[in-house]
Amino acid sequence: MNTHLLQSHEWEAYSKLEGHQTFWLDGDGYQLLAIQHSTPLGNYLYCPYGPALDPKHPEESLKQALSALKNLAHEQNAFFLRIEPTFPFDPSTLTKLGLIKSHDLDPAHTWVLDLTIPQEEILSDIEKRKLRHWRTHTNKGITLRTTQDPEQITILTKFLTNLGERDHFNPQDENHLKNQLKSGFATLYIAELEGQPIAAALIYDYNGIRYYAHAATDDEHRKLMAGTIILIQMIIDAQDSGAKTFDFWGITTSNDPTHPWYGFTQYKKSFGGQQVDYSGTWDLPLNHLKYSLYNFLRRLNRAKRKK
Repeated sequence: MNTHLLQSHEWEAYSKLEGHQTFWLDGDGYQLLAIQHSTPLGNYLYCPYGPALDPKHPEESLKQALSALKNLAHEQNAFFLRIEPTFPFDPSTLTKLGLIKSHDLDPAHTWVLDLTIPQEEILSDIEKRKLRHWRTHTNKGITLRTTQDPEQITILTKFLTNLGERDHFNPQDENHLKNQLKSGFATLYIAELEGQPIAAALIYDYNGIRYYAHAATDDEHRKLMAGTIILIQMIIDAQDSGAKTFDFWGITTSNDPTHPWYGFTQYKKSFGGQQVDYSGTWDLPLNHLKYSLYNFLRRLNRAKRKK
C-alpha cells in the first residue's frame, strides 16, 4: 500500500519533536500513524492523510483500522478519532461507519506531476513565460542554493510573514519548520540576487515523491519570478534524483475567482499535471457529549477571531 509522508516514520519523528505522543499500528490491510492531540476537554487521536489502506479492499481495511484505533483510544482515554484517508471514498460509505465530516485540516484535493515522463515533455507542459524566466535566471544574476540547516529557515519565515500580512493569513510557525528540517525529510531552496535572498521554498522528499510545502518571495523582487524559478528547479532536481511524482500539495476544485485558493490553484496547474482526490477530514466521536462541546467551542473561537 502507498503511504503519504504524513503517515511515515519520518513524520512521526517530527511529531515527537513537536512534543506529541505518537502511536504506530500495523494490521491486516492497513498501516497508520496516530498522533495524540490535547484539548481542554481531553485528548483525541489524529491520523493525518491516513490510515494507509489496501487499495483492493479499502472499506474492509478501513473498518479494521477504525477498530484498532478505537481500542487505542480507549487505552488513551481519547474522546474522538480524526482520520484523512487518501483513498477517495464516497461520503455515504464513511457516514455508514459512524464518521462525521469535519473541516478539512489537510487539503482534500491535490495536483501532481508525473516525473517518469521525459524531461523535455515535462518542460513543454510548463507555461512558456515561466519557463523562459527559469532558463535565463543566471543571466539576471540569480543563483539558487539548497540547505538543510534549520537556522536558515528564517529566510523563508521572513518572506512568509510579509506574505501573511499582505494576504491576511497566519503563516507556519518558525519552530515547526525548523523541526521539519531537523527531521531530515525537508530541504530549503533559496534564490539569491547579488548574495541577498529574494525567494525561498521548502520541499519534503519521501518514498519517491517530492512535496511542494511552503514558498514565498520578497515583494521588492516579484517581477523576477524567483519563486517560479525555484519551483521549476525543484521539479527538475526531483526527477534527476529518481523521484516519480511531484506533489503540489493542495488545490481547490472551485471555479470561483474570489475563492482564496483560486489563484495559487491556477498557478500550480500552469506547470502541467493532474488532479488527485482524497476523502477529506472525518471524525469518529467516541464520547458524543464531549465531541459536541468541542465543536461548539471551536465554532465560538473561530467567530471571535473573525471579529
